[in-house]
Amino acid sequence: MALIELIGVARHYQHGDIDVPALDGINLSIEAGEYVAIVGQSGSGKSTLMNVLGCLDNPTHGSFHIGGQDASQLGADELAALRRERFGFIFQRYHLLPHLDARGNAALPAVYAGLGNNARSKRAEALLTRLGLAERLHHRPNALSGGQQQRVSIARALMNGGQIILADEPTGALDSASGAEMLRLLGELNQKGHTIILVTHDPSVAANARRVIELKDGRVLKDSGTPAGHSLPADAPAELAGTEQSSGLRRLQVQWREAILTAWLALRGNRLRTALSMLGISIGIASVVSILALTDAARGSIEKDVRGFLSGRIPVWRGNSNLPPGAVARSFRPSELDAIRALPGVKAVNVVREMELTARHRARDVGVTAVGADAQSLAARKLKLVEGRYFNELDQVSRTQTVVIDGKARKALFKPGQPALGQTLLLSPMAAAGPATAEVPGQPAAAGAALPMTVIGVVEPDGGGISLNFSGGQVLLPLSTFTRKLDPRLDTDSFNVMLDFSLPPAQVREQVIHRLKALHGVEDFDSWNADEEFQKIQNVTAAMAALFAGVGAIALLVGGVGVMNIMLVSVSERTREIGIRMAVGARQSDVRLQFLIEAVVLCCLGGLVGVALSWLGAQGINAVQAKLEVRVSWTALAVAFAVSSAVGLLFGTLPARRAAALSPVDALARE
Repeated sequence: MALIELIGVARHYQHGDIDVPALDGINLSIEAGEYVAIVGQSGSGKSTLMNVLGCLDNPTHGSFHIGGQDASQLGADELAALRRERFGFIFQRYHLLPHLDARGNAALPAVYAGLGNNARSKRAEALLTRLGLAERLHHRPNALSGGQQQRVSIARALMNGGQIILADEPTGALDSASGAEMLRLLGELNQKGHTIILVTHDPSVAANARRVIELKDGRVLKDSGTPAGHSLPADAPAELAGTEQSSGLRRLQVQWREAILTAWLALRGNRLRTALSMLGISIGIASVVSILALTDAARGSIEKDVRGFLSGRIPVWRGNSNLPPGAVARSFRPSELDAIRALPGVKAVNVVREMELTARHRARDVGVTAVGADAQSLAARKLKLVEGRYFNELDQVSRTQTVVIDGKARKALFKPGQPALGQTLLLSPMAAAGPATAEVPGQPAAAGAALPMTVIGVVEPDGGGISLNFSGGQVLLPLSTFTRKLDPRLDTDSFNVMLDFSLPPAQVREQVIHRLKALHGVEDFDSWNADEEFQKIQNVTAAMAALFAGVGAIALLVGGVGVMNIMLVSVSERTREIGIRMAVGARQSDVRLQFLIEAVVLCCLGGLVGVALSWLGAQGINAVQAKLEVRVSWTALAVAFAVSSAVGLLFGTLPARRAAALSPVDALARE
């Protein structure tokens, strides 16, 4: 059985409505081990015939058999397997990849056979040494002469065995001496059992073959036929063994490793374009990560302050907008507050007793809020003691005339650096503007009377929290002093229910409403769950964060489109490289994976740069201010890396598919 057999093979091309027959009814058989020269004038169809013989192109009509297998019925990947396992190509223009050295170019077919790096490097070195290039293994094509480049292409053709070697004008770009050396090498290969099919227009080159087939107008004009007594040399099986085909898993590992390496080499070979492409992704990732970090820091600061002020209590106050006209809301009696204290989930009840007064120290006076304070007041108002002491039990029992002031009041009443502890303040009603008269001992302060108070402590918002006090500050008095000196009423208009969190806040609030409604007979009061309001604030800040992240994502989208455009340009520029890879056995999936990984690597590098820029920006912000701590979390880094990879996958798919869909013969024809 013939190694190659063509039966009625025709190849037509369409140029608009014009049908152009390049091959027209070719019938041909070639035995294993033959040395065949295909000759003819330009346009005779010899290059088209070589492309069909080498499984680079499919015939329009007819059947084409290789080793008994009908190649005309095979798909793209099956044809790639045939090229990889049986064929070796020697091109007129060498078709070496410029970013690989001689060894890398020679080893390229073994990559797609799944051979490991060490094994294929050894085989490539052995082939190049055999061809006289032992000293040029690590030289790239631009550092090799034409004859040396052609010998590298011979080594590449032999890498996977090269049972059938197709040489397209192999001496066309060489000087006479190099051309003669090339023909000598082809003769040696034929003697070792390789089937040589030589395409040339030069009769002197064709004379080296043992069989000459002449084409004209796409048909066989002359065929000298297989030489009489033709047979394969005895050592042919060992010579043509080539590389062992690896398992699917091994080949997959090699495929991924080589795709990543190829992507890196391609990106490094076009540094400026790579940098500009990365810039778009870097800006997008930096925008998203920075916005997320800033909004997260702002959210954390706001939520910390709001949570600190709101959580852990349920404010209750007299009055309800739903009361009928003329109805008067009752204040809360001590017995009613005791009933609230007895409810499950209630830690304490903090009575709110406040009054707007004027505080004076020497020549300074300011409007302040005087607060009747007990043991729960600091927790209820989210305050912490920063200087001095707080009221003890003796202060409450003895109704001492002592105060604890907040930082706002201290700033308004005392000069910077002036000690506040031990100083005396005069508290008088807001109406008093001039010198105040002394109070009447044992009686509430009358209009215009001044109440002397000694400062024993200073407080600040706990955790830098917010305060809803809009006066000149707060001064806290012992609750017993407040009721004796300022407001003797036993009832109160508002109080805070302090929670122990043994029950959900919403359930405690329902119990409080039910108990007070039963005691008052009507819901003449109102309340709110601070934790529910805090959840609403969280929802608002989360929505704002998502909005800002969306704005940053637009920059990332623009960067992704830029990557897709660059990859499309790269496919266009590297069409010949794609053709070379397909000619030596790359499947469509190999080409698709290569360009897809290249896009992902490009985006990941851009993502890493963007993350680095975000981190540096965060450090810069933290260095110039202390109120807002901006941190780029590991989660944000992982998300940024995942997003950049997804962008590469998304926007690299179209260029990768376009590259894989190229026809090998069309890709090789482009420059």
